[in-house]
Amino acid sequence: MKNKTVLITGAGGTVGRIAVEEFLKLGANVVGIYHGTKTTVESKNYFPIEKCDLGNAECVSKLISQVINRYKSIDVLVNIAGGFTFKEIKETQYADVENMISINFKTVFNITSASLEYLKKSICGRVINIGAIGAITAGGGMAAYSISKSAVMRYTEALAEETKSDSVTVNAILPSIIDTRQNRSDMPQGDFSSWVTPSELVNVMAFLASDRSTGINGALIPVRGRV
Repeated sequence: MKNKTVLITGAGGTVGRIAVEEFLKLGANVVGIYHGTKTTVESKNYFPIEKCDLGNAECVSKLISQVINRYKSIDVLVNIAGGFTFKEIKETQYADVENMISINFKTVFNITSASLEYLKKSICGRVINIGAIGAITAGGGMAAYSISKSAVMRYTEALAEETKSDSVTVNAILPSIIDTRQNRSDMPQGDFSSWVTPSELVNVMAFLASDRSTGINGALIPVRGRV
């Protein structure tokens, strides 16, 4: 990964922060993309971009221009940014579905579309998305969330098919419940030891971003922990 340019959305979240640290350790130039303000990262190879609304195509276009002006290339895009809601269908409005699609899919669509021409110029371009185990078979209260993550997964498959003649691979990681402070607070009776850890997710991201993963394309990879 040395000297490769890695874009990480959702860099301020638990998984995003660990991903930033891991890719910096691997020698990459890391661009951390924040919806709000940045967290402190001490590295000359780190370029944070704050207050970027990935749902706004114009904002994303400006972001990509900043990255290209600084590094001249994009090699890896890791789409972590997203959100979650739990509502039974009887309580769900269509606006809730639209909101989840905007947060979980539109963000992926916008930045991937804006990055693709540069990823195709890379010797080994990589797009790594985050789907969800819960989008394979949706449980109660998961309709809006699962619809949005299913869109990410179908997009992953279609883009992988369309870019297979290029040097780009496109894959999605499907986590179960992620062991974060917020999830522990929301589900205090859960078996935390069975949940997938952020580090376990990031390890899979690092592998998919590496030169060793060239044979994996269009895959939806469950990372369940012990759930």
